[in-house]
Amino acid sequence: MFSDDLPHQPVPLTDPGPLPVPESVERAEMRSVLLRHVSNGGNCRSCGRPPDHTGMCWAARVAYERLASEWGK
Repeated sequence: MFSDDLPHQPVPLTDPGPLPVPESVERAEMRSVLLRHVSNGGNCRSCGRPPDHTGMCWAARVAYERLASEWGK
């Protein structure tokens, strides 16, 4: 079979970019970040960063805010 035998497949003119991550996958990843990044009075066990005023390291705080922003949706 030669390439001339194949039906013509139009090529998109623009690259649509990467596909968005499904919501269920993103939520599962954010939950796993929250479970890994725990600080019990000291630095985070996973990344070693000190906690902020909320008692969470930066990664845990971002994961928490992402999950909380999607809570009512």
